[in-house]
Amino acid sequence: MIRKILALGLVFIIVLTMFAGCSGSSKETPTGKYEILRKAVLGGKWQMYQFRLKMEPGSEFDIDLLDLVIGDKVDGYFYPETENGATVEIIAGANVIYKIEPAGIPAGGTMSDRFSFVANQPLGTAHVLKFTNNGTEKTVSVFVEIIYPTTGKIRGPLDVK
Repeated sequence: MIRKILALGLVFIIVLTMFAGCSGSSKETPTGKYEILRKAVLGGKWQMYQFRLKMEPGSEFDIDLLDLVIGDKVDGYFYPETENGATVEIIAGANVIYKIEPAGIPAGGTMSDRFSFVANQPLGTAHVLKFTNNGTEKTVSVFVEIIYPTTGKIRGPLDVK
């Protein structure tokens, strides 16, 4: 009798695991929903991630770049797939080294941009890409690509393992 119950429990766990494994790479976090669209190692020294971020009104989404060494270069770009409602900041230590807000975009324009920075000691080796949906009515969807050295790491609400 106990063997039948254990066997049935094992089958149940296997079935649940199969369905959970088929859910794709879209994940929900306390700060929003994200999807890893593509990841790749580029030439052995660089890695690239492409994300789609979905943020509810009034929410923030942070991507932490860690373990950058002095001289490491980070490149990327972003564009809104829906509304121009997100503020984007890159923060190094306590310093904002890049910021773009939808208020500066002309009517009908697209708030997309490329960013590039080099890690240096006065600013620290940890950098945060901060996306904020300052709107009160609409969910904002943003495409983001980040290219950085393979020695660096991403953490925060993203699970890139």
